[in-house]
Amino acid sequence: MDNIIREKNVKIPLYVTVYETITQWLREGKYKPGDRLPGENILAEQFQVSRGTLRQAMLLLQEDGLISNQQGKGNIVLSNQDITANGLEKVGNPIVDFCLQPIDRVVTTIGFQPATQKHQEVLKLRPSSIVAVIDITYYSQEQPVGFAMVYMPYEILDKGNVDLENTDSVYEFYMKVLSSGGLYSNTKLRMRKARERLANILHIPEEETILILEEELYTEYDIPVLSQKLYMGADLYEISLRRKNR
Repeated sequence: MDNIIREKNVKIPLYVTVYETITQWLREGKYKPGDRLPGENILAEQFQVSRGTLRQAMLLLQEDGLISNQQGKGNIVLSNQDITANGLEKVGNPIVDFCLQPIDRVVTTIGFQPATQKHQEVLKLRPSSIVAVIDITYYSQEQPVGFAMVYMPYEILDKGNVDLENTDSVYEFYMKVLSSGGLYSNTKLRMRKARERLANILHIPEEETILILEEELYTEYDIPVLSQKLYMGADLYEISLRRKNR
């Protein structure tokens, strides 16, 4: 079996090889977020390593935010991609990408309002323009872990032929926009104390520290796409950012 690792043929530490193999499984989708990995006895036997070696590999996977060891449940998959591989420098959905718990449900609502002065400036809209206000609450195991306030010109939704009566379609379109090529963002990340409304939404005490990511997204032709604020519990997220000197 290709996945069997025999100690006499391995020159690097065995736990590293186990870690790399399981990471590859997750990238390939063999186990998806929310799935439980086989028991440690089974994995140790499959890899032909000791329980101690297997546990070292599991600790690395936990540190990377790929799995979580939950009492009575075992090792649960949190993400099927290495969170250190795609950092905040890539446009995406930080609530989904960097939460240390698997997002298993979202609740989306949508409303419309005339463009405010700020929307006119940020989204380059006329005073008569209409803005869609999309609120998205993210849940993990029925607990809210993130909240997004998204402002998008109505024309973008209209051109996308989005069924505005179907909130699932609205969310799918939002995620499709985030994954579009050629986008760039103006992003700010802050830490603030939760006010009453956010505390109620996230089910946390008032004044608890939260992360707030505020950004505007533009096409490569400098056309505004959306403006949004994302609110995340500080202890539930590990945000990666890859940096280098030119």
